[in-house]
Amino acid sequence: MEGSQKGKDFVFAAARVRSVEKSLMGRERLEALADSRKPAEAMKLLYEQGYGDDNGEQLKPEQFEKLLMNELKRAYSFILGIAPAAEDFNTFLYPYDYHNIKVLMKAEFLQTDRDEFLIDAGTIAEDKLSAMIRDRSLAGLTPAMRTAVNEVLDVFARTQDPQYIDLILDKACFSDMKAAALESGSKFLQGYAALLIDTVNLKIFARLRQMRKPWDFCSQVLIDGGRIPEKVFFAGYDEPYEQFAERLVPYGLKAAMETGGAMLREKGRFTDLERLCDNSIMEYAAEAKYVSFGIEPLAAYLIAKESEIRNVRIAMTGILQGLPRDVVAERLRDTYV
Repeated sequence: MEGSQKGKDFVFAAARVRSVEKSLMGRERLEALADSRKPAEAMKLLYEQGYGDDNGEQLKPEQFEKLLMNELKRAYSFILGIAPAAEDFNTFLYPYDYHNIKVLMKAEFLQTDRDEFLIDAGTIAEDKLSAMIRDRSLAGLTPAMRTAVNEVLDVFARTQDPQYIDLILDKACFSDMKAAALESGSKFLQGYAALLIDTVNLKIFARLRQMRKPWDFCSQVLIDGGRIPEKVFFAGYDEPYEQFAERLVPYGLKAAMETGGAMLREKGRFTDLERLCDNSIMEYAAEAKYVSFGIEPLAAYLIAKESEIRNVRIAMTGILQGLPRDVVAERLRDTYV
């Protein structure tokens, strides 16, 4: 991986990350959370884990999302605060910019509330981005963002279909993520962005097949920039999932498609495929454990923290909904530690 002088610039930062990795939640802690008999008990465990509002406010279980957003912001503040160059992590930050753009544009078009859905973790502050979208003053956006926003304005005006907001902005988001990874010079980040696109495309592919959508529609919504060529998806569009999985051997996603596809065929559920795709990303992140210095430990920590927050969300949602413990546990993703 990173062997350049730029990698050596991360020596101090990597050491800091190694010192806090042990605070990440492992499988045992997550299962203890899932074992909670009451939502209040689960919240207590999260506070003991270090989650909490900066002002010390004790939140109700139904407010757990606020707890998770605070933890997410703390993780990014920590990494960006010790990184030699914060812009190297734009690959992770751009999705939050695009999420906020979606929220702002949908709120405007559909006349709905927006503030509680904004996430203050992107490259552009919430209030600044809000003003940009409101005033159509887009100079501070990336070229891909500007193009996508203008395309959304045009397409929605003609179709009044909000699903195009997601389709257009998602493609632009991954384009910016790939460009940021390339700009960073990190092979690890470039590989992460490509793998993420592959997993997203795999889920798109499976969902549209289950919906019996024609290939032409699928080809229009697949994301560019992954390692799996479009021709692989095309060739396997009418194949049994297990047969298509063989085509994914070179990309490390055979097991995810084979097992996830079996569950799709037998039970019609996507949760297994989604979980296994997420696990493949965690497996990739785990390679950073063997890197002494460089950007990898910092990037892997962000991947691990985002996965941890996703796992906590799965557990808390299940507990609040009164789902059986085994149902919650089987949805949990692999952990970094």
